[in-house]
Amino acid sequence: MFEQERRKTERLLVTPPITAQVEQRSVRVINIGTLGTTIEHDSPLVGGPQKLKFQFDGEEIVVDCAIVHSKKSGPNIFSTGLSFVGGEPPALRRVIEMLSDRDEMERLRTLVEASKLINSSIQPDALFASILTVARNELHVERGTLYFVDEAAQEIWTKIAGELSTEIRLPIGKGLAGTVAATGEPVILHDAYADPRFDRSLDQKTGYQTRSMLCVPIRNREHKIVGVLQLLNKTTGAFGTGDLDFLNSISDHMAIAMENATLHMELLEKQRMADELKLGREIQSRLLPTPPMDVESTRLAALSVPCYEVGGDYYDFIELPDGDLGLAIGDVSGKGVSAALIMSSVQAALRVAAPIEDDLAHLVQRLNALIYRGSRGRKYATFFFGRYRPSTGLLRYVNAGHNPPFDNPPFVAIDGQLRELSSTGKPIGIFPESQYHEEVAEIPPGATLFLYTDGLNEAANSEDEEFGDERLRKLFLRTHEPAQIVAAITEFERGARPTDDKTIVVMRRDAQRRAAYSCSDPQPAELVRHRLSPREACVMTDPPKLLDRYRAALRVRHYSVRTRKIKGWRLSCFCIVSCWKIHCHGLAIW
Repeated sequence: MFEQERRKTERLLVTPPITAQVEQRSVRVINIGTLGTTIEHDSPLVGGPQKLKFQFDGEEIVVDCAIVHSKKSGPNIFSTGLSFVGGEPPALRRVIEMLSDRDEMERLRTLVEASKLINSSIQPDALFASILTVARNELHVERGTLYFVDEAAQEIWTKIAGELSTEIRLPIGKGLAGTVAATGEPVILHDAYADPRFDRSLDQKTGYQTRSMLCVPIRNREHKIVGVLQLLNKTTGAFGTGDLDFLNSISDHMAIAMENATLHMELLEKQRMADELKLGREIQSRLLPTPPMDVESTRLAALSVPCYEVGGDYYDFIELPDGDLGLAIGDVSGKGVSAALIMSSVQAALRVAAPIEDDLAHLVQRLNALIYRGSRGRKYATFFFGRYRPSTGLLRYVNAGHNPPFDNPPFVAIDGQLRELSSTGKPIGIFPESQYHEEVAEIPPGATLFLYTDGLNEAANSEDEEFGDERLRKLFLRTHEPAQIVAAITEFERGARPTDDKTIVVMRRDAQRRAAYSCSDPQPAELVRHRLSPREACVMTDPPKLLDRYRAALRVRHYSVRTRKIKGWRLSCFCIVSCWKIHCHGLAIW
């Protein structure tokens, strides 16, 4: 029910109009209030005192009134304003109270329906459409725009505006909607083009003409502004306080719906990022190669476990000329996506450059320059790259900071003792012109090379105690299986969340040289892997001559060869005894 003061100045819309009589003429009561009424009729009325008669709820109501104004509002339609004479009659008071109660019930029903419609979906597009539908149905406007407040960007934005589908972003404080978002005060323009605050540019682009405008803030229950609703061109008169009252009454519902839609959009964005990271993890895991199984007298294993979806640890195995094997491991500073991008750059550059660059120091210098250009010193990586020759066990390497205080030294386990491979330069990416030098180490038969990142020794348990270097050394001497090593460290940190990626590469050289060569096509180069090209091998039609040529390289003491010709091909079986007293048997077809 309306307050008494408001009832004195406002009139209640009568829907449908009440049929009445004035001067024995049929009229229609359009609205009614405590001070007067508006009627419509088909012919002009004569001025002077009048009596308004009508039936309401089975009772005849008669009110003395006077004509205040009368005008023609359409073909054969006149609109006349009447003022009541002698105060408010008791019978009329009952009519107004009943109409007021009915109007209040209708408004409550409208609010319930509007709330149901507004909260029917958390999809932003559906929410825009729902709020706009409520505004059109209840306030009778042509178009509307719902703006969301983006506090982080200090902007208001909308995805859809009536039939328009153009996204609009405005700084808070700019334009009418931005001003309402900044001040929290509603704005009503009865003639938009006459107000200097109105921007006509959108009308000029679309061809639409804005005549009137209502712009109101949308507040949540904490009175925080979460949006702005802008309505254009009311079709049933001018915007007024009744429209503001209606929008204020549903402001809480709109605010809740908008906050739910914002949370939904954030959830969708998080889900999209999670899906992207999941895909990134799959791609990154595929970029890390499977350890090769066919390296002469050498067994390789590796494992990398990122603490997030993607990580900055890296390892690689690269086939190099002359039968050499490239071994790489790196740890990019930081974790997550940025570290993974740096890691991918290192991997791509190394796989291109390593096969064509024999100077390892120069190779790492080029990688250092590449990472520095990309990160400007904000990201760096400790990095180890070695060139291993399986036939001799010789390891040439560059250790770019993969050593205390930066990270962890590679270890070679020989006869139960661990030997560190010292650092030969700074981590890559810190300085643009860092210098590196190459070192050489021998991996004798039975020795094991351990390459790892600090996610192993710096793993901590729930009491913030680190696994430590000493435990890791003992673990290396106990097992050389990466899965067992990582499992032991994971067991140690049970109850605590991992804080760094864990990566380990293990290379073990067999105590006994395994040499069994075979070939299924005319490529005797597969027979002996000592710089023998297929072209050279093909001209060597006699295996004894071939073995004589490489007697020094193989340090052969004794050999025997038996050759038999079968259908145009020669089948040679040979037996070699080297100075290490290792027996080798081979088969060649040539």
